[in-house]
Amino acid sequence: MNNTDFFDFPLARREKLYGTVWLLFETLLFSRILQFLNSLLPTPLPQAEINFLFFIVNFAAVAFILREYLMDQLRLIPETISRIIMTVIVGFLAYFMANILVSSLLLELDPSFASINDDAVSDLVAENFPLMFFGTVILVPIAEECLFRGVVFRGLYDRSPALAWVVSVLLFAAVHILGYIGTASPLRLLLCLIQYLPAGVCLAASYRLSGSLLSPILIHAAVNLVGMIAMR
Repeated sequence: MNNTDFFDFPLARREKLYGTVWLLFETLLFSRILQFLNSLLPTPLPQAEINFLFFIVNFAAVAFILREYLMDQLRLIPETISRIIMTVIVGFLAYFMANILVSSLLLELDPSFASINDDAVSDLVAENFPLMFFGTVILVPIAEECLFRGVVFRGLYDRSPALAWVVSVLLFAAVHILGYIGTASPLRLLLCLIQYLPAGVCLAASYRLSGSLLSPILIHAAVNLVGMIAMR
């Protein structure tokens, strides 16, 4: 492994700052603002369309804020392509193996366990499959990997590798359950949080090992693609 690929392409200070601010805004406020604005329309948009609007704006904001970092990542691809391919294959398989083990454990703890987020996504897929497919398989992996593996994981790694791992993995898991706080029991929220831990670990590991953000983006896209096909 060539460590310089990972360490030679840090985010600029302003990218870390603006990326962090956007991540907090996107996680805590943006969805609520969209829902409020939608409620003011004479004929509110369907939830799948509101969700897609969220994907589009989030993608555009992240691409603009991290444009220099993303250009560095694109220039890096030719010299890291072999490691990208290897880590994508290994990371994808590792994710599904870990997910099977964790899912089995969760079902042992609660035989009726089902992911709240998966249920919500399934409803949106049934409402508008094309929009959800494009958003979930193309837009979401790029935007989320830029934020969680770029801003959070890479942004913290130079200061503390251990902190980068813990914060990025837990934050990635937490963001998938925050919207359901107050509507689901604490136990179910905890189990859903645990369900997303393998993904955070595998995605961060693929970035660290390959040195390229393209690795976690492709793994994330592949995982979501499988999920979309299963929901179809």
